[in-house]
Amino acid sequence: SNSVKLQRLGVTLKMGLSVEDESSEQARRLLERGLNTNELETITVSLILKDVELDVSLLMAMDQDLMGELKLGSILNTNHIFSCLLSTIHSVGLSEFVVDIGDIEEFSISGFISEDTSESIKNITAAILTEYKPIFLEAIPAFTSTTIRPILHGVLQVLVDTARDDGACPEPDSSLDGTLDFRDLLLSEERALELLGQGDSPYGDLFRLLYSFVEDMMSEADENGLSKMNVLIASLTERQSNEGGDLYYPGNLFNQSLDVALNGLNAEIELAVSDVRVSNIDSLGAPVKVIQPVQGELSMLKNTASMGVGSEPFRTEFRLLVKGKGDELEVHNDLELGLSLKSVGMMLEVLAGIAESPFLNFPLQNVLNLQCWLATVVAPVLDKYGIRVGEPDSGIVLKNLALSVAEARLDIECISCSSPLILEMSSKLGSKESVEDTTAVANMLF
Repeated sequence: SNSVKLQRLGVTLKMGLSVEDESSEQARRLLERGLNTNELETITVSLILKDVELDVSLLMAMDQDLMGELKLGSILNTNHIFSCLLSTIHSVGLSEFVVDIGDIEEFSISGFISEDTSESIKNITAAILTEYKPIFLEAIPAFTSTTIRPILHGVLQVLVDTARDDGACPEPDSSLDGTLDFRDLLLSEERALELLGQGDSPYGDLFRLLYSFVEDMMSEADENGLSKMNVLIASLTERQSNEGGDLYYPGNLFNQSLDVALNGLNAEIELAVSDVRVSNIDSLGAPVKVIQPVQGELSMLKNTASMGVGSEPFRTEFRLLVKGKGDELEVHNDLELGLSLKSVGMMLEVLAGIAESPFLNFPLQNVLNLQCWLATVVAPVLDKYGIRVGEPDSGIVLKNLALSVAEARLDIECISCSSPLILEMSSKLGSKESVEDTTAVANMLF
């Protein structure tokens, strides 16, 4: 049983009326106003209900095996999804359908050209509401339960029976047996053609609609020019660290003790990394672009993003312990090491060759199985030594990776440092020259 409550529910119905008898009084009035008697007169019926309660009980027997065996290619067209889902249902029934209305806030009929007609209709509807509204409100629950429910129950039976007919849930297109074209899968026909795709929607519109939603969401910017995705990121990270935009892993992430005996050096060394924090993850600039098809490439996907945009940089910090004790050695350095990156631009191009037939025949029951998704990847041809032969770019290949950093700042805070060099470094890392050198090194590495 399901219960739905709505404070207000409005219904608007528009109708077109025309006058066929040009000799009538209504036609004469229209002509006097300079209007064509053959033109439609638009009448609007408005009904606003308050405090609407809907109780629905739906009995449904669905075959989980049939549902799991549904193929992805069968539901790529959104107009097939409903019929395919209905085809997995053994039986369905509407056992309860009751509507209860607290009040009728408005009932009006407007749009008549004649002011006299409009006023008459207004007076009639007001009189009907005054006289019969209590009776109507009292009768609605019984009417919907005894009259409307059987009608809707019958409609459900017809829909299920129709879905069981051959062809209601189509099989995937068997003629598609090449490599999946992401331009036609994700983009509209016009945009796919611009990128030299087929432009005839061979894969339906489901992924196109999903991609359009994601693309719009990631391109939106707030008043500061930052991506609105940051709100979602802040919410998700707050669950982990209790602070929006941060990820925090307290305690030891790595701890290793070593006994070193080399060329007369005997020492016990301990290395530990703990209290790792990644801050200001919610600093994405707009727009963020992911899985973008590339012109002239059916399997290439381009991803671009910027992080550390705004007043605060993207930052990673952790606590590092280096201890050493030997015959002629004793070191104890306990410090916090941090790296701040400002305006980090990232670009990633990935070639993902997906075979059309396994993709279209992918069963929905395996949709969360990564291994099954990897099985749809075009397998490269290898020789007996495991070396690729033939087409070098097949399967999944990282084609390009580029990062740029506007400013990189390394900082060290000694908690307990016995090495003079580290103490000296911690005092110099904040200088302008040090920041410029760190930025240059970061851009060379990336």
